Amino acid sequence: MISLSRLQLLLWTIRYLRPRQVWSRTRRNLRRAWWSARRRRPPGVTGWNFIDSPALYAGLPDVLRHGPWQVQVEAALQRAADIAGQQFCFLNRRATFSSAPGWHDPNLSRLWRYHLHYFDYVQDLLVWGACGQEPAAYKVFRAIADSWMDCNGRICGDGWHPYTISLRVVNWLHALSAFGRQLGADVSFRSRLLDSLRSQSTILARDLETDVGGNHLLANLRALVMTGISARGREPEAWSQSALALLEQELAEQVLADGGHFERSPGYHVTVARHCLETALTLRRNGREPPAWLDLALRRMLDYLVAILPPDSRLPLLKDTTWDDEAAPSDLLAAGALYLQDPAYKTGDTFGLYPLLLFGSAGWEKYKSWPTRRAALTSALLKTSGHCIARDDSKADHMILDVGKPCPDHLPAHAHADLLSYELMVAGCRIVVDSGVYEYTAGPWRDYFRSTRAHNTVEVGGTDQSEVWDSFRVARRARPDEVYWHATDLSVVARSSHDGYRRLRPRVTHRRTVMWLFDRFWLILDELLGEGSTPAASHVHFHPDLSLSPRDESTWQIEGCQTSLWITAFGEQEHRIVRGQTAPVRQGWCSERFGRVAENTVLTLSRAGALPFSLGYVISKQGPSEVLAVASPAGQRIIVRHGGLEFRLEVPGSMPPSLA
Repeated sequence: MISLSRLQLLLWTIRYLRPRQVWSRTRRNLRRAWWSARRRRPPGVTGWNFIDSPALYAGLPDVLRHGPWQVQVEAALQRAADIAGQQFCFLNRRATFSSAPGWHDPNLSRLWRYHLHYFDYVQDLLVWGACGQEPAAYKVFRAIADSWMDCNGRICGDGWHPYTISLRVVNWLHALSAFGRQLGADVSFRSRLLDSLRSQSTILARDLETDVGGNHLLANLRALVMTGISARGREPEAWSQSALALLEQELAEQVLADGGHFERSPGYHVTVARHCLETALTLRRNGREPPAWLDLALRRMLDYLVAILPPDSRLPLLKDTTWDDEAAPSDLLAAGALYLQDPAYKTGDTFGLYPLLLFGSAGWEKYKSWPTRRAALTSALLKTSGHCIARDDSKADHMILDVGKPCPDHLPAHAHADLLSYELMVAGCRIVVDSGVYEYTAGPWRDYFRSTRAHNTVEVGGTDQSEVWDSFRVARRARPDEVYWHATDLSVVARSSHDGYRRLRPRVTHRRTVMWLFDRFWLILDELLGEGSTPAASHVHFHPDLSLSPRDESTWQIEGCQTSLWITAFGEQEHRIVRGQTAPVRQGWCSERFGRVAENTVLTLSRAGALPFSLGYVISKQGPSEVLAVASPAGQRIIVRHGGLEFRLEVPGSMPPSLA
C-alpha cells in the first residue's frame, strides 16, 4: 500500500502534468497491458520495403587514414573485440554472457539493459569492419540481431519500449547500409532483419512517447524520419511527413530562445543537438532539403553549447549530465560546423571519430583549413535557460551559475534540487564541482545525487529546495525569481532568489548574490529571508583531487590546484569538512560518469537563528581575503580586503547590489 507521504508527493507531481500527457500515458499503458495479456507478436508488415540509400556514416572507409581520430578508433576496435567475445560494458559495468546476451536479466539495471537493446555498439562493429574485419564484424552483428529477434518475439519488455526501438532502428539502418554486400548474399537473414525493422517501425509509429515528451519524443521522431527516407511505401512516407511536422512543433517548444534545451541538462542538450544534426544530414544526403526551422534550431543549440563550455571543453555536470557515451561537445561542434559550413563553430583543432564518420577525411581536410575561432567569449546571461556564464578566457577562469527552473513543468525526469548552485574553474582546473549523477535506479544513491546537499547551494532545515523523489519525479518545485546581471571588463555581479523553502514553517526565501572581481576573488553571499528561526547550511563541493588545509577557524587553503587559492567564510556559526561520508547521511561523493563514484571534500557552513540572516564565503587567488559583513536597516555591506586593496559590495534589501 502506498504511504500517505508518497501519495502526497505523487499528487503534487501529477498537478504539473498536462491533461494530454495523462491521457496519453493512460492510453499507452492500457494498450501495452492488452498486448502483454494477449501475448501479442509483432505485426507482419507488407506493402513497402527498404531501399539502398546514401549512408549517414559516409566516412567509414576513411577510419584507417592518419588523423586525430586514431585514439578513438583504437578504443572502438577494442570494444568491438569485447563484443565479439560476448562482453558488453555499459554505465561502466561489464557483463559477459556465455550464450545469448541478457536481454531480460533482472540482475542488470534497467538502464543497463536499455543500452543492450539500443545496439549503439553497431558503430564499433562498423569501424571494426572498415578496418579489414568486415566478415567478422558482420557475423557478430548477425548473431546479436538474431538473438534479439529470438528473445523478443512478443511485444513486451525493455526491447519494445519506444525509446529503445528508436535507437535500435537507427543503428540497424546503419548496419543495413554498411553490410549491404554481406546481406545481399545472406538472403534468409536479410529477409528476417527487414521484417523486424518494418514491425518495429510500425509499433513505434503507433506508440510515440507523447506522454513523456522531451528528448525521448525527439528520438522517436528521428527514427521515423530516417525510416521513411530509407524505405519506399505510402506508410513510411506518411510517418516521415507527420514526424517532421511534429518535430517542428516540439523544437519550437524544446529549444529555448537562447538555444538551450528546455530540460536544462547539458548532457541531454548534446543528445538532442546530435539527433537534430543527424536528421538534417539524412534529409540532405537523400536529396531532400532540410527545413529552415531545423537548421535554425541546430544553429541555436550549437551557439548555446559554445557559450557554456569551459576551457577544457567538457560539459558542466548540471542536472543528469555525465561524461559518458555521447559524442564529445567538441566533436559535435566540428560536425555542426561542417554541416552548416560555418567556421565560427571551430573552437579548437579537435576532430574525433564522430565527425569523421559523418563527413570523412574530406571533411577533415576542409575543417583543418579553417582558422580556429580566436575571439574571446564574453560573460553572458542565458536568460531563458537560466544560466549565468562568467568567464575570463585569458586566465582560463570560468563559472556557470544555475538560476533557472529545475525542469519544464510537465517533464521533471532529469531535475535536481540545485537552484543557485554553480561550478567554478580556475586556471583551467576544476575547483568547485557539481556532484554529477551515479545511476538512475531509485535508491539512496539516486536520492543523494539529486538532493540539495549534493550541490553548491543552501539547504534549509535539512530539506531539499525541490521535492525530488523516486528516480525521475519532482513534487513541489523551487521557482526562481528575476535575475539581476551586470557584467563589465573587470567584474560580474549576479543575483537571484527562489521560493523553494516558502513551503516550510517558517517560510524562507533564499537569495544569492555572486560577485566576481576578475583575477582576484569570487564572493558568494547567501541571504535567508523571512520571519521566525531556522537552521541553514551552505555546501561547497570541491573536485576529488583537491583538499582543504586550515589557516584559522574560517580560512582554508585549497590544496592540489595549479594556482594559489583560498576560501574564507563569513557569517557562519560552525563548519564541517567531510569526505566520502555514508552516515548519518551521504555526503562528499562525486560521480562524473555513470557507475563510478569518488570521494570528494565538502565544506559545509552552518548557521541557525532568527531570520533574516546571511552567510557566505570568498574564494580568492594569491592569498586569503579578509571579509567583514556589516548589517544596516537598508541591507548590508560586504567589505573584502585582498591584495592590499579594499572592495565593498553594497547589498540593499530590494535594489540591485553595487560594487565599489
